[in-house]
Amino acid sequence: MPAISVIVPVYKAEATLDACVRSILAQTFDDFELLLIDDESPDNCAALCDAWASRDERICALHLKKQGAGPSGARNAGLDAAAAPWITMVDSDDTVAPDLFAVLYTAAQDTGAELVISNGCGVLPDGKREQYPAEQNLTDVLLNVDEFWTRFNSPWIGQFTGTAHRLYAAKLFDSVRYPVGMLHEDYYILPDLIENCSHIQCLSYTGYYVLRHAGSITDGARHEVRLAMTMGDIHRAEYFLRHKWYDRAEGALTDAAAFLYKNKAAYDLTLPGHREEFARTRTELCRVYRELANQKGSRSLKLRARALTMGLPVFHLYTTLLAVRR
Repeated sequence: MPAISVIVPVYKAEATLDACVRSILAQTFDDFELLLIDDESPDNCAALCDAWASRDERICALHLKKQGAGPSGARNAGLDAAAAPWITMVDSDDTVAPDLFAVLYTAAQDTGAELVISNGCGVLPDGKREQYPAEQNLTDVLLNVDEFWTRFNSPWIGQFTGTAHRLYAAKLFDSVRYPVGMLHEDYYILPDLIENCSHIQCLSYTGYYVLRHAGSITDGARHEVRLAMTMGDIHRAEYFLRHKWYDRAEGALTDAAAFLYKNKAAYDLTLPGHREEFARTRTELCRVYRELANQKGSRSLKLRARALTMGLPVFHLYTTLLAVRR
């Protein structure tokens, strides 16, 4: 059994896959299996995956029928096939430093954390690296779950979210899979993974390089991408409610409501399915806000929940007036 299963979803990555795989095979920690998940890529990626698998017995090429937008189906297939007690993920247009796996694995063994997160940094097509501002980079600290969520609403949020530059205990995924067809699926399931953690180790180390290009989800600022993250905010609020963290739940729901109000005009409701998706998200927001108000029993929250049910403009006006009065 390998120590680490490395999952690489592959889709339209013909130009970048070889560099990605070469960086993985150059690891100083070599006790891993590499799962190349061809997500029915329309280019030559399937043949590239097979070619790599024929060169190194640690590599397995899996070929799927694509299940929807985004890499969720490929990630799930990798999780189903993974044999190791630890899992890491690499996007097929990114590269990693030679000691990334060694640093992550050593930190997991030394601290007992079920999740180890390091820093990533951007790389332009010409190879120039774009370091994040210092306040956005993690420092070396072991967090319990409560401390993790306290740090979540800080500049560290960009490093906390995502699937890469981290090492997961495989058991975190025992009852968790990525929602198929959802963008920013990693943001959505984060509470489900943290639910099964006792500690999260943060590292100041940087060894993951994210290729910045116009076609990447990471580099996109599309309103539908942000709407997907808003669904993640609502899902996170439900997790907070289960733990009776009412202030955190209210914060997540307030973020979701603010986005829906400010961006409805920019989100093209004429595109197929957009109006229905926006409506479903708003309905879920109202439902969870009512649940928060009922659990906490706060008259103020119940009034806000009623204002939200009456419409996003009403909720915005009401909360704005409350802020002015304070």
